[in-house]
Formats: sequence, C-alpha cells, structure tokens
Amino acid sequence: MTATRLFSYALILIVLSYNIQAFADNESSSQPSTWYSIEYLIFENKSLSNQTLEPWTSAAFKIPDNAIRLSNVSSNTAFKPLAPNQQQLYGVYNRLEKLSSYTPIAHAGWVQPLQQKGERKPVQISHQTGPLQLEGTLTFHRGRFLHLDIDLQLSEMNSLAITQTNLSQRFHEPVTLYRLTETRRIKTDESHYFDHPRFGILAIVKKIDSPN
Repeated sequence: MTATRLFSYALILIVLSYNIQAFADNESSSQPSTWYSIEYLIFENKSLSNQTLEPWTSAAFKIPDNAIRLSNVSSNTAFKPLAPNQQQLYGVYNRLEKLSSYTPIAHAGWVQPLQQKGERKPVQISHQTGPLQLEGTLTFHRGRFLHLDIDLQLSEMNSLAITQTNLSQRFHEPVTLYRLTETRRIKTDESHYFDHPRFGILAIVKKIDSPN
C-alpha cells in the first residue's frame, strides 16, 4: 500500500472519529437568496515531506482580479468571515496538531449568498506557516447542483543561512510548488476531503439563516 493511500485512509479515520452532526438538505430546492457558510481546514502531510515528489507546477499562482479578500471586505460586500462560534472543525484541527504526520496550515471560513455559476466570485486563500506558504482560491457556487472549486498552491520554502562580515542573515527561497485543483459536487452538512500527496483540505458547507 502506497504512502499516499495510507495518508488518505488515516484522514478518513480522523474525520469519522470526530462526530459532526449532519442534517439532510435538498440542494435542488435552493434559491439565489439562500445563504451558506463554508469552512475549511488545510494541512501539510509531513509523512511525505522527506520523499521526492514531482513538482505539480512551475508557475507562481495568480489571484483572479475578481477574487474576494476576506481580510479586507467592504460593508457592501455580501461575503463575510465565518465567526469562530460557527466553526465546526476545531476538533479535527486539535487532533491533527497532536499527530506527528500532519501540520495544520490554515483554518477559517466565510458566509455568502448562493452564486449561480455565471456570477461566481472566488475567495482568496493566503496563509503561511513556517516555510510553507499557501495561495489560492475557493469558490462555492451552483450550477445544476452545489459545487466547490479548489485551486490551491503550496510553496515549500528552503531556508538558507548566509554569513557576511560576521553577520548571520536568513532568507527563504522557494524550491517546490505543488498545485491542487478540483471541482466537486458537494452536499451540505458533510465533510469533504480533497487529497494531494503533499497537503490536503477538509471543507464543510452548511445552509444558514440570512445574516441580514
């Protein structure tokens, strides 16, 4: 059994052991005014960090011009950060922190009204943990069904030490870029796992009352 497959099985067990109460949701009956919360947890797979993996891209990630930056939303923007008391993945986050094979990189979320496919706006994702830098977008929208689009790039930085005139300076140089892109039909109130050999993402989408 490959290391990647073992990694996937381990994550499934972690998620299943953390009991998230689910409720049925008829996604086909959603209306444009329906509101949703989207929560995500992104983590590094350290068990493969010492293995040679093919870089998945050589180009730096370019944020789309229409991407929404949650840390700088205006009062007239419908998208808002998800409040801590609305987040459900703290239990999974704490479990991953205690395991030597994983390192949580980012845990956050947002709320938004439902977007039709032609109107969709991506949410910018930007986090850094030590030598790992994460850039990308998550896009929740509806075509015929509900979908979540994942487009994330993990930059693994190489820390180098330079001594010059008895001064020690440290700088980071990007050595490897990994890209995860996927579009998936999703159901609400269920955890969805997006897999990459180097990192992974858990996401939960819930229908909520309008915050207005």
